[in-house]
Amino acid sequence: MWRSPFARYGNQSEYAEPDAMNQPKTFNAKTQRHKGAKGYFSYAVVLCCLLFVGCIPAHVPDNLDDTPGPPVLVDNQVYQGVVFSARIPEGWRVITGEAQAAQSVIFVAPDGKTLIRLMTGKVDESAVTVADQRNEIDPVTLADAIIVTTVFSSPYSTWASYLPAFEQVRDSLSSH
Repeated sequence: MWRSPFARYGNQSEYAEPDAMNQPKTFNAKTQRHKGAKGYFSYAVVLCCLLFVGCIPAHVPDNLDDTPGPPVLVDNQVYQGVVFSARIPEGWRVITGEAQAAQSVIFVAPDGKTLIRLMTGKVDESAVTVADQRNEIDPVTLADAIIVTTVFSSPYSTWASYLPAFEQVRDSLSSH
């Protein structure tokens, strides 16, 4: 009969352990550890696949491949279009013109009310005048007889402070 290692501490024959060799294995720590690892590994592979799928560049929509209108470039405080270019005052926003229309651009001052508009060709003064503001409209002839109309509109209270910016933009006009 098999004896427990504790048998030397007295008669423990009535507490004999069952024969371990004849019992089916129900738990193996090594097997259990690998089963959990397979689950974590599968989860990690799926997570990596989802991450990499998200990194695939999207298809460029057709309307962006064929954007109508002349191209413009705004770089280093300079607006450059097909017909003319001009310096952008520091801190001013740039609003480009309509795609199908002649080249035009609007520079908006930080106050949101003062505008410098540059438009190719001569324009009707009544169409570009801003009500309740002081307006200055100057046609400028560039090289190759290109006419760019400059319009400066500002509230009376800020006219003097923004006038130097307008003059700087007007003086920076050039054709290509």
